[in-house]
Amino acid sequence: MTALRMTILGSGSVGLAVAATYAQAGQDVTLLARGAAVPQLRHQGITVSGVSGDHKIEPQRLKVSDAEHPDPEDIACDVLVVATKAYQVHDVLSRLMQRAGPADAPRAVLLLQNGWGSADEARAMLPDGTAIFSSIMMIGIERRGPTHVNVNVQASPIRVGTLFAASPDLMREAVERGKAGFLPIIYEDPIEPAILNKFLFNACLNAVGAITRMTYGELVSNEHTRQLIAQLADETIQVIRAERQLTLAPDGATYVERTLMPFVLPRAAAHRSSMLQDVEAGRRTEIDYLNGAVVRMGKRHDAATASNAALASLVRARETGDGRGG
Repeated sequence: MTALRMTILGSGSVGLAVAATYAQAGQDVTLLARGAAVPQLRHQGITVSGVSGDHKIEPQRLKVSDAEHPDPEDIACDVLVVATKAYQVHDVLSRLMQRAGPADAPRAVLLLQNGWGSADEARAMLPDGTAIFSSIMMIGIERRGPTHVNVNVQASPIRVGTLFAASPDLMREAVERGKAGFLPIIYEDPIEPAILNKFLFNACLNAVGAITRMTYGELVSNEHTRQLIAQLADETIQVIRAERQLTLAPDGATYVERTLMPFVLPRAAAHRSSMLQDVEAGRRTEIDYLNGAVVRMGKRHDAATASNAALASLVRARETGDGRGG
């Protein structure tokens, strides 16, 4: 069986883990990285530790290319996995397509971003013939070095599907091939309810964690943060009902008590949100695709989003600081 040609765009925690799992599964993997990470990955490969087991992907098992100057064949792959932050999707795909052109577009693109909105941006950047797929990951991954990632939490498989009625055949094949790797993965149709449930989960926890520096378990156990989370959940549930005609929970308090706390405390209590990791590293966050997206949807439907708006403003203030939070 011929290996699938897969290109992973992004060498952060998720990009390294996905490149490693598909390389372990025997696929033809190219990793597009930047800067000093390129020679380091070429020399050292990728090391994975944590709850998914210990794995070493030797350098010869994957190709590492400079994301600023990719080879045309790296772009004209079977599946391009975009493992950047949500706010980078528009620009990175625009640059790739300017370099390659429609004739060298990937057959399919898989997006691995938090939040809501990046799929529409990808659709606008790619030719109509490129199938676009989205995903959710309830897997906590932390990069501990340029070539080392640790899987902290693995609560469910990577769930993949399309928001655009794309033909699923190629992506179903990629999912099946990926099952030979160390990260579990499934194809799910329809995917939108799962994505919006993950959106609600992240809107409740990630930004509050970034401001307070608390773990997920600490956030839902503390009465003050739990009350704020219930307010965030209530606003988010209301705007999703108005925007997508989907009811994720009766109200915020019910969601926190019946869904959030039973999930977090046994499975992800020690996890620190990716947004907290970004703030501490002085990086831009995905706040505009999480709580900021709630605020934008609320404006379209004249729905109250005061808690989400205030939290988004606090995170943006942290972004403009020194990254240490005082």
